Amino acid sequence: MKTLLLVDAAPGEVRAGRFDAQGRALALYAERASERKTRAQAGVLYCGRVRAVDPARHAAFVDLGLGAPGFLPLGTLPDGVRVHEGAALAVSVHREAIAEKGPVLRLAPDQTPCAHQPCPSRLKPAPEFVARITARGDMVREADREGRDRLDEAFAAALEPRVPLPGGGALWIEPTHALVGIDVDTARSTAPAHQVNMQAIAEIRRQLDLRRLGGLVAIDFAPSRGARARKALEARLAETFAAPHERLELAPLGRFGAVLLSRPRPCRSVVEVMLDDTGQPSVETLALAALRALENEHRANPGKALVLHVPPKLMAWLTVHERCWADSLKARLGGRLDVRESAHLLHGHYEVTAQ
Repeated sequence: MKTLLLVDAAPGEVRAGRFDAQGRALALYAERASERKTRAQAGVLYCGRVRAVDPARHAAFVDLGLGAPGFLPLGTLPDGVRVHEGAALAVSVHREAIAEKGPVLRLAPDQTPCAHQPCPSRLKPAPEFVARITARGDMVREADREGRDRLDEAFAAALEPRVPLPGGGALWIEPTHALVGIDVDTARSTAPAHQVNMQAIAEIRRQLDLRRLGGLVAIDFAPSRGARARKALEARLAETFAAPHERLELAPLGRFGAVLLSRPRPCRSVVEVMLDDTGQPSVETLALAALRALENEHRANPGKALVLHVPPKLMAWLTVHERCWADSLKARLGGRLDVRESAHLLHGHYEVTAQ
């Protein structure tokens, strides 16, 4: 099935979304310029230096030269391979850093690339963002203004905890530090609970993929009576979440109607990228949205010199990270732009005016 990969190269950030033939968002991605030199990327090969070996955790901690030290499980090493403090190792990032946890590493099959390289360092340039996320069947297209609006809507929806279901039901998706909690809500539905449960399963799978959620997932289904209904629900779950290349663990449906499943978490979720610790859009997210608004106004009125007015916190972020966005934006706008701090603007608000 052909899918559309819509790519929006905006100032300070590249965003992308994969959409099916019906226009539904299937996956969302974002790469921020501010993180390119501070985060180790999944699939990239590094020459790392072992800083410590922890026998109790049966792991080594490896300095990659950027971000938190990587976690190398010793149980993944080939037979006969021993690791000691100070060793130089060629490793790849199996899972990117999440929250306060550093990246999880795997030993590269061929260790010779590390022999004459600076350590720690990246052994080869990272693949381009679009190349890393493109899947078979994708039609890649650069986003125009309409496409940018479409991505804005998709990202905004992926940050909402409530997902409506046809017929009045809903999902409530709430990631926590320990797990992802999902509640199937039938309070406003006119359909039987079992029907809503069966309907919810496909949407749960889509939402987990869309938001890039993984780890431990707890799903609280609406109560449905009868052994036949429970077996049908378990069968639909197993069928929907089956994937040939994904390690999935699915526990049987509990007597309280809850299911636990575990799926890999190769990278941060959309929530972790876009929101801060309080669950609100981060200063960076708001600043990048302001820059997109400035560029949108330039596209609509290319002959005008423009001013972006932002509140103090956004101005502070834009000043500190100017190298991440200014050159590309000035090149597009021909230098006809200015960014000014406006103390009267509330946090998260911004304005674009003509000079």
